[in-house]
Amino acid sequence: MSFTRLDLLYSLVPLLLLVLVIRWRRRKNYLSHPLLFYFRDRIRPSSALIYLPGLLELLALGALVLALLNPVSPSPQYRMRREGLDIVLVLDLSGSMFDPLQPRRVLGQPPAPPGRESRLDVVKEAMIGFIRRRQSDRIGLVVFSRNGYVVAPMTTDTSYLIQYLKMVDRSTLAGEGQTAIGEGIFSAVQLATQQSHHRNGERSGLVVVFTDGENNVGRDPYAAMQEAGTKGFKVYFMGIELERNLDAPRIINAVQATGGNHYDVRDSDQIKRAYLDIDRLEKGTFFTTRHLAYSPRFHPFALASVLLLSAGIALKAIPYFTEIS
Repeated sequence: MSFTRLDLLYSLVPLLLLVLVIRWRRRKNYLSHPLLFYFRDRIRPSSALIYLPGLLELLALGALVLALLNPVSPSPQYRMRREGLDIVLVLDLSGSMFDPLQPRRVLGQPPAPPGRESRLDVVKEAMIGFIRRRQSDRIGLVVFSRNGYVVAPMTTDTSYLIQYLKMVDRSTLAGEGQTAIGEGIFSAVQLATQQSHHRNGERSGLVVVFTDGENNVGRDPYAAMQEAGTKGFKVYFMGIELERNLDAPRIINAVQATGGNHYDVRDSDQIKRAYLDIDRLEKGTFFTTRHLAYSPRFHPFALASVLLLSAGIALKAIPYFTEIS
């Protein structure tokens, strides 16, 4: 057990000493009578038990001080062995991701008007669904526009990751606007290389890119995917309206060369297939440290203070415990 408010001692200790001094200097009540002088040899000495009420009051005060110092149980740490994948999610925040999502064309029917949802809205919904299914994996988050940025390091805390993902919006990388898929993949590979587990001396993991595929600035995305494959990381593309991109065939070939694949986030069947494909991958072993939250422990001290004070007051009502001088 530890105390989190030891700073209160600077004010509680002087206050406690002041109370003790006032109590010690307080005038006591005396009972005097002329006949007591003649019976002094027959009156037995007072018992030490008459000080019991005062002792109980002091103990109650001490228990109250301990309760005010906010005692808590120690925070234990558990090192847990887990099996899962190391996954880095790469989210495109370029200007085109905020365009309204174009509905799919149906043969023989006129094109429908654009929906209210942007490409980013659809992608974030797919990412949250993906994260919630990966409870045993370590997942990191990288965003990119003109440059790549690490938003969340590798973690098994999916609620923490989803919270950060929900905060990502148009203002996150305001002022960049362009699309550098290569920068995002390079940042993801660097993060995964630094934090991924090792298996037989080799790194392994996944880089899952959520984008519309319209690369127009930065490092070569194909070189980035090749480097990821060389370092043992499979690249998966979760595209949105990827068919509108002229480089879509080349992107798909580069992704498949790493051992990964591509899927359309608008197609629920393809998303399910992506989950199944990733679930079939060989899982690695890694260790995580889990911290338990602090638990308050002031209740026993507060209860003890009330009980001791009540007992002291009750004993003072008994004549036997009344001090007579």
